[in-house]
Amino acid sequence: MYLTYEEYQAMGGTLDAASYDNYEFEAEALVNWYTFNRLSQDTQIPSQVKRLMKYLIDTAKQQNDLLGQSSGGSSSEGIVAAIASQSNDGVSISYNVLSAKDLMESLKLSEKTTIEMYLQGVMNEAGRKLLYRGLYPGE
Repeated sequence: MYLTYEEYQAMGGTLDAASYDNYEFEAEALVNWYTFNRLSQDTQIPSQVKRLMKYLIDTAKQQNDLLGQSSGGSSSEGIVAAIASQSNDGVSISYNVLSAKDLMESLKLSEKTTIEMYLQGVMNEAGRKLLYRGLYPGE
């Protein structure tokens, strides 16, 4: 576990313990994917990773809430709409509409960018850069 529930709460996290465990598992799997499991044997987790975990947990919760609201109950193709422009006198409102698929693609790109930003140049206990795409000796 890269971020304990107590650390999460100290950083301002608002999830209950049961919900936290599910989101923490997802966030840790994502970090492991991008870091090629280079943190799995470490006992000291860098602060950048802890802050990233908090961000990913909160983002996953927000995504879950947003997509839950957007599904509309009966449709499997959720739609998210945001007001793009609004007129007052003629009472005209136009919306930007995103399908759930487009929204998820946008969110995944945002996650990737954030992970790369937080972990750029960060090393594990063995002195290996977490985002290095090559193989170190012994890997």
